[in-house]
Amino acid sequence: MKVVIIGGERIAYFLAKSISSKGYRIYVVNKDAQLCEDFARDLKAVIVHGDASKRSVLEQLDIEEEDIIVVLTNKDKENLIITQLAKKIFGVKNIVTLINNPDNIELFNKLGISAAVSTTTMMQRAVENLLFGKELEEFLSLEEGKLAFLKIEIPENSKVIGKKLKDIGLPHDCVVGGILRKGEVIIPHGDTILDIGDILFIVAVPTVQTEIANLLTGEKDAKKI
Repeated sequence: MKVVIIGGERIAYFLAKSISSKGYRIYVVNKDAQLCEDFARDLKAVIVHGDASKRSVLEQLDIEEEDIIVVLTNKDKENLIITQLAKKIFGVKNIVTLINNPDNIELFNKLGISAAVSTTTMMQRAVENLLFGKELEEFLSLEEGKLAFLKIEIPENSKVIGKKLKDIGLPHDCVVGGILRKGEVIIPHGDTILDIGDILFIVAVPTVQTEIANLLTGEKDAKKI
């Protein structure tokens, strides 16, 4: 059995790194040539540069029914096409897909997707927990160690203001799960532009906390959730 991860930028990287450490065969498919080069250097996985919404690309992967497909692109229409190809053409039963618009969750569930995950809904719940004073676990245990949950506000003197998230040089071992901006939750992507007062919710390995804090704020310490 293999795990095929499609799209997703940093989320795909982190997921592939975590799963491969447990001995599974990992295939990563992405349309971004530069990302594919980065993944090939750092991941123990087969990297495929291509558009997974095209049948010819999926055929390269020798997909079998028992494989697991994880679809993480930032477009629900594209995710829908890929999941239907995997399900109807290749007979895959285990499909996990990202839902960018929570209004589409019911549609994906009706199509028989194993798990339809809305990061908007998940992040909204996490932020609401913070706003109402509920505590989240500081660390999430994994086989290789622990993850730190960080909450970092962008100050007015930050060097990242006005820059795209993908251009600020965050370390690979972190994922920006959400941004709280003027009371509204934003699920970020690579082209999201950072602004003064943005509060970033980040999952990272503990060893890169100082690097992240220094990059975003110029300070050495990041506030743990």
